[in-house]
Amino acid sequence: MSFDDGTKITIRVSNEDIQAMEDYMDAHSIDNRSDLIREMIRSYTSGKTVAKEDENSIVLHLSPVVMQTLANMKADGTIYDEESYIRQLVMTEVIPKVSMEDSKSRAFAAAQQSSRIM
Repeated sequence: MSFDDGTKITIRVSNEDIQAMEDYMDAHSIDNRSDLIREMIRSYTSGKTVAKEDENSIVLHLSPVVMQTLANMKADGTIYDEESYIRQLVMTEVIPKVSMEDSKSRAFAAAQQSSRIM
């Protein structure tokens, strides 16, 4: 069955679900609800998992070139895995170097103090 034969499916969706769809479409440059639903069906039926966002996570969509670069870096042992490498890059950009150095100094001093007590 193809889309050319005019097959139509109707579903009821809550206002909250519609808003979530609209937000997702805006964030991912998807033109219309039909395209979104078709892509969701394809992902679901192909066995791909669709990551769910929560307040403590961000889902990134990277270009195939970036993904292949990360895969190559993992394959040659430059990085352990893609996720931890991206996390490290973000932390390097978000936390000022002076703050990281100060934290390391305080942690080391605390460890020295602790070892003296033992």
